[in-house]
Amino acid sequence: MINPIAYSFNNFKAMTKPVNPNKMSIYYYNDTHGDTDRLAGILSSAKAFKEKMETSDSISFTLSAGDNCSGANEAKNSFFFNLMQNYMGVDISAIGNHECDAGAQGFSNAAKGKNINFVATNIKLSADNPMDEFVKKSIIKEQGGEKIGFIGTMPLDLKTVLKEDATKGIEVMDEKETLEAIQAEINNLKSKGVDKIILLSHVGFDVDKNLAQNTDGIDIIIGGHTHNLVKGVEQGENLVYSKSNEPVLITQAGENARYYGIVDVEFNDNGVLEKVNNAVIENPNTKKSPVIEEIKAQEVGKSPYVATLIENAPLPENRRITPCAWTELLVDAVKSELDVDIALVNSANIRKSPQPGALTERDIEESAPMKNNLLKTRITQKQLVDGIKAAAKQTFENFDGYPGLIQASGITYKVDTNGNILEMNFIEKDGSKTPIDINNPKEDITYSAAYDNFFSRADGETPEFALKFEAQEFDYDKDTAAINYISKLPNKDNLKVVDDGRLEVVQAPKAQQSDNISQKFLSLTSPKAA
Repeated sequence: MINPIAYSFNNFKAMTKPVNPNKMSIYYYNDTHGDTDRLAGILSSAKAFKEKMETSDSISFTLSAGDNCSGANEAKNSFFFNLMQNYMGVDISAIGNHECDAGAQGFSNAAKGKNINFVATNIKLSADNPMDEFVKKSIIKEQGGEKIGFIGTMPLDLKTVLKEDATKGIEVMDEKETLEAIQAEINNLKSKGVDKIILLSHVGFDVDKNLAQNTDGIDIIIGGHTHNLVKGVEQGENLVYSKSNEPVLITQAGENARYYGIVDVEFNDNGVLEKVNNAVIENPNTKKSPVIEEIKAQEVGKSPYVATLIENAPLPENRRITPCAWTELLVDAVKSELDVDIALVNSANIRKSPQPGALTERDIEESAPMKNNLLKTRITQKQLVDGIKAAAKQTFENFDGYPGLIQASGITYKVDTNGNILEMNFIEKDGSKTPIDINNPKEDITYSAAYDNFFSRADGETPEFALKFEAQEFDYDKDTAAINYISKLPNKDNLKVVDDGRLEVVQAPKAQQSDNISQKFLSLTSPKAA
């Protein structure tokens, strides 16, 4: 048996070596979404960073910008916090929306007994909220006699991206209030002699730029939420200037443990950045780790076998805009298990495509971790077309592909990269295709349909699918449907999962975007960019 403790570096001693108070190195990551299959390279590189810093004269930290977890499984989230504490050496983390998937009590249960520091300056908690024990407006860390301040932001759209019961007792300030709260906390830290301040942010890249340019005192933003891959340093892009014309570096390293970052900076004696280097590094090992699996089995329990995958493509680089074979299998499972004409899922809802090998119930649960309830209802043809059109248009208008294309079972459709639906077909029971008039969809044609109750929210990402007809609600989500469906497949012990072309994305002409990536070490002696 593997001894996972041998891999741990939870016994690192507090820094006692001489340090240069004007040099700092930061290991950072964001939006891993609880995907432990891809985490081996993050753990090993974080460990190597810690070991290197033991002999460096730099102040150093390992930081997360949030969405470490995904889903409402408290035991799994507690396991991930354990990995962060004992195997990744995370000093401080922002709180992403997915830290709250299990609600305030679920977050607190998972965080109990851990010594990870969480910062959220723009959070407002109800009285007696258990999160209050674990979340601070700011934190001061001291290394080599130098005080470094940390503040944090939670996502401004928390109420939109989480189901209603998960946000009970948790309020997040709007952008204006957030900016004011951050400045107030910066002022508080400065009054305590702190002149180096890092914002751990889960509000997204554009909001981070606004916060950086409209406050005074932030030096570095370790960002997340919008899953940008922000490589190098580019003046005016991720190197911007505060109200008092001091430089602020903004980072973000994609999602799902594909990348991590290392920032090296130098300050002047007044705590102002003078030199910065931002290296975003591709995860060198995304294979499922037997060490992590052993720790998971010990903490969460072993998971029953369902099938053997002999072929399955990885989750696409941007699952929101790219067809995914595993998502197709899951939505087929929903269609079959609920016995409907059409099943629908937002592509962003699927968080993992299991790697070939033994497929367990946990692998399937981790691929669809949100624990919404499935609904069986009817939708009109107009609802179907309008909803898919709206999602496609919004998805391709947003650089990060938010909210994501709709993937379906029971229909096929073609969309271009400007978000225009080009054709759509209904799949009859005999497998034949009946074209749907996408320019004149009918209100009087209806289909039995299945999707989850988050998908059906009138105030959510897909309001077109708010319920118009009576609905039957089930107390399980796509993962349970998929476990039941896959376990009955005649080829389950020899399972190939391949994209069947039901969703086709074709290139459309679009404006060329310049490559503004710079990997060089940038001196900040140049004047402010125009």
